[in-house]
Amino acid sequence: MVRAARRTRDDGGFTLLELLIVIAILGLILAALANGVRFAGAAWQSQERRSARQGDSEATWSVLRELIVSGIGFEGDGNTLRFVSTLPTALARGGLYDVELHVVSGRLVLDWRPHFKGPRLQADTSETELTRGVGALTLSYYVTPTGWQNTTRDKTKPPSLVRIALSLGDGRVWPLLIVAPMVVPPAVAN
Repeated sequence: MVRAARRTRDDGGFTLLELLIVIAILGLILAALANGVRFAGAAWQSQERRSARQGDSEATWSVLRELIVSGIGFEGDGNTLRFVSTLPTALARGGLYDVELHVVSGRLVLDWRPHFKGPRLQADTSETELTRGVGALTLSYYVTPTGWQNTTRDKTKPPSLVRIALSLGDGRVWPLLIVAPMVVPPAVAN
């Protein structure tokens, strides 16, 4: 009789053990998927931060490139660069400006004020922070025929190239910016 009862129980269903095994396997699959999604989200955020930092460096270098290309009367050392230039068109300010690039309290700063010939008038200086967290700013100037120098003082002859190296306090280094100032100064500057 016992044999007959066992034989009639074969109705095509799953046993409790089989169901527990399937539930355990599904749980492992779901845990792996959740970790994969979490990892993908963290990678996405990391890439967004990296892109934002790279965008910051590209925007800063673009502004400096535009200023230096149109600059005249260069004077500087390894930490500070001063020259006369037009401001980027995005600022919608015409005329020439005295521009100074330097680091103040870990910030790369660009100062400018209207350029006047003759006796200096006290004009208000505007300051713009280009980036923060700066560890070191190194400026050098290529003057022919002597080569790279740490200073440039001859305002009548611009350096052939201006090289800007910037490293941040967290150890990251921005790509070098090497710019050739305009060979022939604009007629407005004379």
